[in-house]
Amino acid sequence: MLTRKLTLLLILTIAIPALGADDPAQSQAANWGAETLEKIHVGFYMPDRKLYAVEINNGKKPSPSWIWDASIQLGALDAAAKVQPKTYLPQVKSYAAALRAYRTTNHDRPGLDVNPPPKKPDRYYDDNAWIAMSLLDAYELTHEKADLNLAMDAYNFAISGEDSTTLDGGIYWHEDVTRSKNACSSGPTMIDALQLFALTKDQKYLDTAKRLYDWQRAHLQDKDGLVFDSIATADGRINRAKLTYNCGTLITASCLLYQATHEQKYLDEAQRIAHAAEKRFVRESDGLITGWGKLGVKLVEAFLQMYDTDHDDHWRQVVGRCIAALHQHRNALGWYPLTWENDPPPADKPVRLIDQAAPARAYWIAAEHGVQVP
Repeated sequence: MLTRKLTLLLILTIAIPALGADDPAQSQAANWGAETLEKIHVGFYMPDRKLYAVEINNGKKPSPSWIWDASIQLGALDAAAKVQPKTYLPQVKSYAAALRAYRTTNHDRPGLDVNPPPKKPDRYYDDNAWIAMSLLDAYELTHEKADLNLAMDAYNFAISGEDSTTLDGGIYWHEDVTRSKNACSSGPTMIDALQLFALTKDQKYLDTAKRLYDWQRAHLQDKDGLVFDSIATADGRINRAKLTYNCGTLITASCLLYQATHEQKYLDEAQRIAHAAEKRFVRESDGLITGWGKLGVKLVEAFLQMYDTDHDDHWRQVVGRCIAALHQHRNALGWYPLTWENDPPPADKPVRLIDQAAPARAYWIAAEHGVQVP
């Protein structure tokens, strides 16, 4: 009997560390995410307003971040709270509540401004789509009706930028500037609509997502599957720049449409775009996603959404290589560059919130998906 007990104890002793190694909350990605969020909190947090500064180390008095930056920071906290709710859920609740300061009404329509008022209104449809995405994620964690209400204000503002009388649809970039319709406006708005469909099962949101999806593919998708930046309303001229976040949102929307409809065409398209994006944007030497990190994080999200959808571990491996390479690009203070493949920023140069929040979110969503760092 004693021998059997000793054998059982030995088995448990061996098993417990093995289980810990597979625990997302204790993973290397989670450690790096915690490290980065702590740096952000110490460096950027404005306790008097419970907001984060747009930039530090610039010799100026801190001012609240732009709402686009806030969307990435809230998204990083959302992802962290899914893995370590005890530590990060209070921060999600606090920040989501503080973001209500950005709500303004202009042209008789509520929405979120670039910065909190008082100031002249300066509202972007894409900004509102991005923050709606993060607020909807926050609502799933907080269950606070005020978080959902703010997300709906942002979503309703974003979709109000859709105009079928010019170029058959699509969403403008800015409330008062209608020179172009942009992938960065339609892309996140279709994801918002799909999040709302998952939350409410209201068919109107699925119909909206399909309409935006079809418009973007018809007007801004290249033959290789990747996405052009925008189309001019005056003459239909296309800005042919292909950016990671625009490709990422189309991958994510394709995955979510497949999950909602079970139509194979959406999964096939998601895989086609994802492989094209990997070929175009993932550096072969070390797996790093090239370009601005604040855009690249949306491709990280998309690759992990691919994993959730087709269960191919290849996508987690792609992300694992990327974050392993990315972690080598921080400076001695823990700050990351604007462009992920660049050298770390000099210690005496300004640092912007969004460029730090993007790696933090990448690490935490990797941890959530059980990504192993090679």
